Amino acid sequence: MELDGGIAAAGQMQRSVVRMPNSYLVKPDGEFLHSILDGGGEDLKKCFQCATCSVVCELSTGRKPFPRKEMIWAQWGLKDKLVADPDVWQCHQCNDCSTRCPRGARPGDVLAAVRKQSAQHYAVPQFLSSWVNDAKRFPLMLLVPVVLLAVALGLRRPVEKLVPFGEPHGFYAGFFPHWLIIGFYSFFVGLVTLVVAVGVLRFWQAMKAADESSGTYAPKLGIVPSVINTLKSIFVHDKFRKCTDNASQRLSHLFAFYGFTTLFVVTVWAVLDLYVMPFFGIDSFYPFGLLHPMKILANAGCAVLIYGCVKALSDRKKREAKSGAGTSFDIIFLWLLLIVAVTGLCTEILRFIADPGEHTAGAGGPQYAAFGIYFIHLVFVFGLLVYLPYSKFSHIVYRTAALVYAEHSGRNEVEKA
Repeated sequence: MELDGGIAAAGQMQRSVVRMPNSYLVKPDGEFLHSILDGGGEDLKKCFQCATCSVVCELSTGRKPFPRKEMIWAQWGLKDKLVADPDVWQCHQCNDCSTRCPRGARPGDVLAAVRKQSAQHYAVPQFLSSWVNDAKRFPLMLLVPVVLLAVALGLRRPVEKLVPFGEPHGFYAGFFPHWLIIGFYSFFVGLVTLVVAVGVLRFWQAMKAADESSGTYAPKLGIVPSVINTLKSIFVHDKFRKCTDNASQRLSHLFAFYGFTTLFVVTVWAVLDLYVMPFFGIDSFYPFGLLHPMKILANAGCAVLIYGCVKALSDRKKREAKSGAGTSFDIIFLWLLLIVAVTGLCTEILRFIADPGEHTAGAGGPQYAAFGIYFIHLVFVFGLLVYLPYSKFSHIVYRTAALVYAEHSGRNEVEKA
C-alpha cells in the first residue's frame, strides 16, 4: 500500500473514525501517521499484510492476534483505535516479528512508536512528552529541577526560622536537610501520581469503550485476580521467556527492575526509620552504616541496577543491524536510570571520603565535590520520577494496566472450535 500521496491529504481530514453499523468510515489522522513514521516506524509502508508477524509472535495467542491489525491501523493513521488498543502494550518488543518480516517492515518498532504516541496522548500536559523525549531539548528540561532545587534551598533558612526541625542529621543533611528533600519530592511525586492516575483511568475507559462498541466486552475475571495474575507475570518477566531473537533482554530487564525496586524499598524504609519509627519510640539508625542490612541491600540494588542498564544499552547496540537499536524514547530513559544509579553510588562513596565524622560537614574540596555530585543526583532523580508520565518510564503503568485489562476481559483466551 502506497501512502505518500495520502499522508498530506490525510492531514486535512477530520481526525476521527465515524462509527457506522457494521462498518467504519475511515478518516485518517495524517499527523498521527507522520508521528509513527518519525518515531521509529519509518518502515511501516513496507508492510503488505502477509500476517507473518502475528504467526511468529509467541505472545499473540488470543482471539485478537497482533501486530497485524495494528499495522493496518497504523498505515491508515487510525489513532482512535491504536490508543485504545491493549495489544499494543502486550507487545514486549522482542522483535521476533521484525527479524522474520519478509518485507523488513519492523512491526516491533512500529508498535514501539505507537506506544510512545499512546503515552503522549494520555499525558497531561501533552507537550511535555515531546520535550522530555527530544534529545536536544532534554538538557533544557533538566534545568527545571536545577531551578526548583535552588529555590527550595533558598527557602530553607526562612522556613527553619518559623518551624524548628532540629539539628541536621547526617552528612548531606547539612547541605539539603531531610525535611526539605522529603517535602520537595513528596509534593512533585504526588502531582505525578495524580497525572498518572488520570491517564490510566482514561486509558482503561478507552479500552473498555472500544470493546463495548465492537460488542466483545464480556469480562472473564475480576479486577483483583487480574491484578494478582499480572503482578506474578511481571515479577518473573515470563513474557520475555517467549522471545527468541532477543531473549537476552529478559535478563537486563530483570536486573533493572529488581535493582530499582530494591532502591525504592530502601528509600521508603529510610524515611520510615527517620521520621515514623521515633514517633513510636523506636530509635532511628539513619544514616545507615556500611554493615547495616539496609545499606547492604541498597548497595546490592545499585550494583544490580547499573548492570541491568549497561547490559540493556550493550544489547541494543549489538542488535542494531538486525532489529534496531531503539529511539531516543528508549535511550534517554536508560541513560537517565543509569546516571541516577551511578551518581547515587558516587554520593555514598564521597560521603565516606569527605565526612569529617561530625553531623555537619566542614569546608574543603572533598565536601564541595560531594555536595556537587549529590545535587546532580537529585536533579536526575527529579528527571526520572517527575517526568515519568512523559518518558519511557510510563510503560510501567500503561503496560501494567493493559495486561490487567487483558486478563480481566479474557482477551488472551483462545477461541474453541
